[in-house]
Amino acid sequence: MKDTASDVDSRFEKPAYDSVSKIISTDLGWLHIRGPVSAGTLSDYHFSEGLSCFRPPKRQQQALIEHSKEPDGIVFTAALANNIITYVSFQKPDFPWWIKRCFPRLLELGSVETDLSWRKMGLSKTLFDTIFKDPDFKYFEDFITIAVHTIYSWDLKNTCLSPWDYRKYMLKLFGQYGFVPWETEDPEIREHPCNILLARIGTNLEQKDVRHFANCCLGVN
Repeated sequence: MKDTASDVDSRFEKPAYDSVSKIISTDLGWLHIRGPVSAGTLSDYHFSEGLSCFRPPKRQQQALIEHSKEPDGIVFTAALANNIITYVSFQKPDFPWWIKRCFPRLLELGSVETDLSWRKMGLSKTLFDTIFKDPDFKYFEDFITIAVHTIYSWDLKNTCLSPWDYRKYMLKLFGQYGFVPWETEDPEIREHPCNILLARIGTNLEQKDVRHFANCCLGVN
């Protein structure tokens, strides 16, 4: 029997707030990585002025506050003192192709952004290292996590990269954490040859879930 949206929601549990909390020494100072963060925690932080790819910083902060209140909204942050300089969010899939094919073990990596002034310093890598490589945090091993990458969401202007070079950058960055490209009939991915569907298969997934996902990619399910 196919899972309904209510079935999926009723079985989904976010990790406890601050399941990840780590302070790392960097050239910029002490970087506090934590998450998932609550709406209250996000409200107490200041959003760095360079976090402006999607919306002006204050509006993006409010969007993430609302996102963190959702049953499936997960936000991780990296901050210097009280200043968030990079973040990443997760949720159940919200792209049309995947909304129709969502199943309990499927998650989507939503947005990831680093302050423009501090890019190329490995901050997003540090954040992802903590989320996906910390031996004490295994939450994502129970899920297939997808990342839908399209040229329309890439910051080509500020990076000065061509779409193909940006694609190579995304493959290299996410490849470090087990994300690999998957063939799909998703029309949003097929709209441009640079677009990519990346997926990370958690180590605790059963083969039936992987087969189901593969069929979803091809529109069989």
